[in-house]
Amino acid sequence: MSMRKYIPAILLTLGLVVWFQEVFTIEWTSGYCSNQADGPASAVYGMPLPFIRWSMVSSMEYLWMPAVFVLNIALLFAIAFPFVSWVVSWSQLRANRKGNVGFMRWIVSGMSSLLILNSVIWTGFQIYMGIYKIPVSNIAMENFETYSQFRPVRFGLKTLRYDCTASEFWFPKNKLARKSRSIRLTRYKTTHSLTDVFPPV
Repeated sequence: MSMRKYIPAILLTLGLVVWFQEVFTIEWTSGYCSNQADGPASAVYGMPLPFIRWSMVSSMEYLWMPAVFVLNIALLFAIAFPFVSWVVSWSQLRANRKGNVGFMRWIVSGMSSLLILNSVIWTGFQIYMGIYKIPVSNIAMENFETYSQFRPVRFGLKTLRYDCTASEFWFPKNKLARKSRSIRLTRYKTTHSLTDVFPPV
């Protein structure tokens, strides 16, 4: 019985979290976005962790990390559940005093079902359109950035723009320029050392 009383709060929290995840997001950037010397970089999105970015192949194809997508929902659920549970308990207590407990449960169940159904339909539509088409274990561009280098730059609606946003705050240009020169110097030394060992024919 003690577990059953939390079911309305669990369903409402899940519905709110999935809806929130589909409507709002955080845009992330990396150092390579501020210094795209070897080709373009796409924007990265996800909340609270980055999990999706444009594949740069087709306009409606995105790389996404299913494990991080599920983890994001779990993290948001853990954050929101205590507050939602308190609100539901408080509302049921007030409804109990007025004799409207059944009506209150009907409202909570209806809201939860509507939010979850809306999120399932929207996610299914995105899968059908090809947005969630290329599951990967890591959305970072190999040899240019790592997942741990992503930094948040913007919170807003989940528009999933293509171009990434450079950040002077997270990645100052002077520092990136020195790093870029160091990488080019390393490549130059490697190329010339190989030429010395294996002279051209």
